[in-house]
Amino acid sequence: MLMSSVVMVALLAAAPAPKSQPLTWKVTGTDITFEMSSKDLRALRDGKEVFGLQSRKKDFLASVTEGVDATQDTSDWEAAQSFTVLSVVGPYVSYEESNGGYTGGAHPYASRIYATQDVTKGKDAFSLLHVFPEKDVLKADGYVRKYIGDAKAFESAKTVEALLQSLQAGEDCVGFEYGLDNVKRSVAFHHVEGDKVAVRISFGYAAEMCRGNMYVVGLLLPIPASLKPALERANTRQEGFLMKDAKAVKAPSVSFKWEGAEAKKKP
Repeated sequence: MLMSSVVMVALLAAAPAPKSQPLTWKVTGTDITFEMSSKDLRALRDGKEVFGLQSRKKDFLASVTEGVDATQDTSDWEAAQSFTVLSVVGPYVSYEESNGGYTGGAHPYASRIYATQDVTKGKDAFSLLHVFPEKDVLKADGYVRKYIGDAKAFESAKTVEALLQSLQAGEDCVGFEYGLDNVKRSVAFHHVEGDKVAVRISFGYAAEMCRGNMYVVGLLLPIPASLKPALERANTRQEGFLMKDAKAVKAPSVSFKWEGAEAKKKP
């Protein structure tokens, strides 16, 4: 009996731990299914990937030396890219993208920015200004007031583009001048407060000395009727999740790296 127990314990110890299954959910009203694990987030339509993180590695590796002359010395080059999922609301996936490295020239490069994709429509189809009335986005301007360069233009702005043009970079060198696309797509859904949702919008830098910096503006916007059902399901984690819960649900983060011959030798 003792020997049988020992054998059983040994067999149990040797048995591999069961692999954790990806979390899956179907987006109500669409033909999209999400599949999320600790290493990837994928959106599938009829079993085919329409959005993914790990699948971006091939394009990243190809982009580092794309168009580079074969005689050019790239031995000291290095590049890195990462993606961290922030929120998933209906078909809208928001993530932080980071890029950095050295690929020739006078100095390295670095950038961080949020991005949102509507996985049912493609990379640049999502726009915050299609989801929320522009007048509501204009009202939520508390954070940016310290960057006002033209007070008259700021107060009279009827569009987000006009409001951004009235701002100045300031000592933080916030890239407002390039910011209309950021307002449209560099966003994430953070949390719900009653009938409003907290949205985060990221801006890059306006001057090279601030490379790698990212500036995040927080807006509290009335929830439009068209977004309310998906937002409620994300808030309760039935379908997706909000930024406040990203750590709790173990939202994935992936990173890729490329190194030239000399860079690989660095300790």
